[in-house]
Amino acid sequence: MPADKERLERLHAVLRRRRLDAYLSVRLSNIRYLTGFTGSEATLLVSAGGAFLLTDGRYDVQAREQVRGAEVIVTSGKWAEVPRRLRAMRARRIGFESGHLTLEAFRKFSRGIADRWVSGGDLVEPLRMRKEPGEILLMEAAAAAAASSLLSILSARVSGRTEQDVAADLEREMKRRGAEGPSFPPIVADAARSAMPHASPTSNRIGEDGPLVIEFVARKNGYCSDETVTILPRRPRRQVGKAFDAVRRAQEIGLSALRPGIACREVDARVRESLDRSGYLKYFVHSTGHGVGLDIHERPSLSPRSKDRIEEGMVVTVEPGVYLPGIGGVRLEDTARVAGAGCERITFLPKTATPLI
Repeated sequence: MPADKERLERLHAVLRRRRLDAYLSVRLSNIRYLTGFTGSEATLLVSAGGAFLLTDGRYDVQAREQVRGAEVIVTSGKWAEVPRRLRAMRARRIGFESGHLTLEAFRKFSRGIADRWVSGGDLVEPLRMRKEPGEILLMEAAAAAAASSLLSILSARVSGRTEQDVAADLEREMKRRGAEGPSFPPIVADAARSAMPHASPTSNRIGEDGPLVIEFVARKNGYCSDETVTILPRRPRRQVGKAFDAVRRAQEIGLSALRPGIACREVDARVRESLDRSGYLKYFVHSTGHGVGLDIHERPSLSPRSKDRIEEGMVVTVEPGVYLPGIGGVRLEDTARVAGAGCERITFLPKTATPLI
């Protein structure tokens, strides 16, 4: 999706408020957001006098085709080029992405001007939290590719197949249906292994006793989708069935709490209160959700430590889970867009206990 000039203008406004003369970005998703560049090697330097994207010869043609709003500089010597340009700008206060710039790179970029650098954190990610309509359309398309891929695979039955085979088929189907691929490798975890929130698929064969947790995520034109289902047998064990009902109630509460103005930690708190009433809070081992966009995990975070508030246009996940060691896990996840009066789901598969295997 072409970068919008307004994005750089919004960053310029932030720099003025922070009294920064220049800003250095090395986070590739930020650079893509600001300029449209999709390569794997780039540094972006932004100041009131203009923006400069530095890359190497591998991306000469690509950068000149993609980049908007910044001058493309092809160089093999960015460690000297960045300080040279900063000196030419007479930049006295230089912000940078302290959470993404390595110490070695910082030492090279700041050579001779080390006293001018100001650790301002990531100034671009807050600009990315509220999504534009075009960004949401791409996430919807990614979600559709992911969901239709899962349904296709489930229609052919997965019991008896290995977790690895199902995960590999998911990746192939997503690409066949127009996605670039998964946002990260799919999670396919059956039976007791489903109690590991980030279990990697194994050569274990999927049985018929469940639970089976599948997290299927796709990327479309750089933008991610994120969705998780838990599939139960027709007669699940009592412990698993009760956990499923508790997670489903907690997720519905979390989704209904999403509205402009509410604190992200309050959404998380309501989900935790629901799981606490059901007796499962100690088995919930991660945050309630996170932002989604060019990165699969980005701000805001729906966690007890979050300082963000929900705003219209944000896209976040709500994904409570209960993980019972030795028995199995349940996670239900949807991605939702925050609208004026609440939220609208971008992901659309039903989060019910209907057996699909």
